[in-house]
Amino acid sequence: MNQLPHALLASFAVLYKSEESDNMNINFPVELKQVSAKKISDFVYEQLEEAIILKELMPNQQLPTERELAQTFNASRMVVREALSRLEESGLIYKKVGAKGGTFVQPVTLHSHLRSPQEIREKWDRLSELFEFRSFIEPEAAFLAAGRVTAEQLSMMESYIVLSSSEECTRELFRALDVKFHLEIAKASGNFYLERAVRMIRTQINPALDLMPYNEEVRQTNLSKHEQLLEAMKNRDQQLAKALMTQHIAKSSDSIYAQLTRDEQSI
Repeated sequence: MNQLPHALLASFAVLYKSEESDNMNINFPVELKQVSAKKISDFVYEQLEEAIILKELMPNQQLPTERELAQTFNASRMVVREALSRLEESGLIYKKVGAKGGTFVQPVTLHSHLRSPQEIREKWDRLSELFEFRSFIEPEAAFLAAGRVTAEQLSMMESYIVLSSSEECTRELFRALDVKFHLEIAKASGNFYLERAVRMIRTQINPALDLMPYNEEVRQTNLSKHEQLLEAMKNRDQQLAKALMTQHIAKSSDSIYAQLTRDEQSI
């Protein structure tokens, strides 16, 4: 068995002096944060928020009733009502009254996201960190997915591309299909933590991605990159899948920065 270096043994000896010794006075830096009790309504809000932002609940889709949501979350109707009130204040849902009334998912609009120049700049500082994190996570997910993807998952990815290629693809549907395509790749990675990381990233950056203009050029550019990624998946080309995803993410980051800068100058 290898012997530990004498200097290392000596350092351990200092660290692990007996409790009776008065000579030991080692202080390690500890960063502790205040905690606050999390309400049940916060959990309900966060789950619905994620589902809406990730387009699992589509724009203009009607939500279940308060009673149904309470049963789903195993929570009181008061808790659900509080969560829905926050979602409405956040501009994620809207309510209609009457015979066909209910609670519906709010479609994304560019104007609802306009902020002051300072807020736009602050938003980009946080977004740049997210895109930096994303540049590590999603390419690795694509690398693993190319080696582990199933026939069913390939079929799902292809169906999203087919729908995106339709001339009748609306802005809202285009955004939803883009999210679903990326989440399917994350799922195909076969790594629970990578999939959760991608979901978290997309939940944070989707509002910014929804800011982007939608036209034929944007649709075709995005479609082309997704087709290339799908082909790499089909060919089990892990290195190519990783490289393509890296390029795709860099392009998104540059486009968002350009859009935020343009909006800042126009305000």
